[in-house]
Amino acid sequence: MINQLTSLLPQCFARKPMPIKVIFIGIDYLCFALSKSLLDNNKTSKQPLSITAFIDDEPWNNRTLVHGVTVFSPSEVSALIRKHGVDMIIQVAGESINIADNIWDDIIKTKVSIVTLEKHQDLKKMHSIVYQAYESIKK
Repeated sequence: MINQLTSLLPQCFARKPMPIKVIFIGIDYLCFALSKSLLDNNKTSKQPLSITAFIDDEPWNNRTLVHGVTVFSPSEVSALIRKHGVDMIIQVAGESINIADNIWDDIIKTKVSIVTLEKHQDLKKMHSIVYQAYESIKK
């Protein structure tokens, strides 16, 4: 019994890593499915992920919730990155979100990592790309 307890102690007091803070550009089906899959993966992943915001340029989606996370307009991205210490932006190539060049310039100035995924990739491959990108910025 004591051996079992002593083997559990390190697990109980081990520090969990800080979650990767991400912003998703878009709320279409692929972004929705990927974000849900990444959140579900938190239960078993060594590196948890936290979604800070979703970005969509349709005014009727502004301030709605996706997976309990607020949808913001593109003009708010750089402020969200700075305010919440966001590590990564995830976008899917070909997404129909219209973000002005001056907003992208401001995003780039924050030095946040931008991960662009392809629509033809499966969710497992997308997971791998997201976590590899995080490992490369952590160094």
